[in-house]
Amino acid sequence: VLNNRPNNFSDETIARIIRIAHDNDYHPNGIAKSLATRKSHTIGIIVPDISNTFFSESVKSLQLELDKKGYAVLLCSSEEKFANDYKYIKLLAARQVDGLILTVAAETMANNNWVQIKDLLASLKLPTVLYDRYYPGVEPKVYVDNKQGAYELTQYLLENGHTDIGLITGPLDLISAQGRLAGVNLALQEAGLTLKPEHVINANYDIESGRQGAKQLLGNVSAIFAFNDLQAYGVMDAAREMNMVIPRDVSLVGFDDIFYSAVLDMRLTTVSQPIKEMAKELCFLMIKAIEDDEPISNEISIPGKLVRRDSVAKFRSING
Repeated sequence: VLNNRPNNFSDETIARIIRIAHDNDYHPNGIAKSLATRKSHTIGIIVPDISNTFFSESVKSLQLELDKKGYAVLLCSSEEKFANDYKYIKLLAARQVDGLILTVAAETMANNNWVQIKDLLASLKLPTVLYDRYYPGVEPKVYVDNKQGAYELTQYLLENGHTDIGLITGPLDLISAQGRLAGVNLALQEAGLTLKPEHVINANYDIESGRQGAKQLLGNVSAIFAFNDLQAYGVMDAAREMNMVIPRDVSLVGFDDIFYSAVLDMRLTTVSQPIKEMAKELCFLMIKAIEDDEPISNEISIPGKLVRRDSVAKFRSING
């Protein structure tokens, strides 16, 4: 009765059971229930860095969507470490989560460490959906179209006269950084241009990487494409230190469109990742994998949206 299962009790008996449970402040034991049903109604989520606003916003949307389906969330942040990915997968499996939403760490994608993660998940038979970052294989995955988003951003810079473009990439072991670099190269190739190697700074997806990368690029390029918004914030900070003004002295674009990009004094031109839409698709695949109890191999690529704000200006030569 208290688990809302079909039964043959009369309405009077049901009402009496509910009243007694209420009077005695009775709550069902979730652990006992999960042992009986072999379902914990809990989903594990592993993200590489919960302090990265893109991932914290993603977790919020995922939690809201999963709650609608009656699932709670257990969250782990790997701090971009392969060892933590491996440890937390085993931990969540031991906690009997029904499924896992996984964004692998940068370190996991380096040196083929992802092979060990893939083998571990196969041995655990834990339904898993990959999010944003993924490794080779047929595992279900949801991600933004990084190549197309970067292509459109680069085209926008070219339309504004910028041909000397500097890049601050993410870790190039990650599919997101690879896709964004491919999009930049495609747009430049179509314009008859190529990237100068000295204008490409390989970095991490954080503010400090943007700050340090900007110090190598500012004064040498007319525009900087930071591969995520956090890096772009670091570029803004470095520009202030060097008494340079965005976009008067250098144009700047990012990628993600996290909350602060729309409210900073210098509102950032970027590509918006449709986090809420991706969360819905992730939850659909996750629930399907759990409830259908069969392997799925869907791959869902969702287009981003170019968001034009204040950080890009028409290129002006030294001679005006």
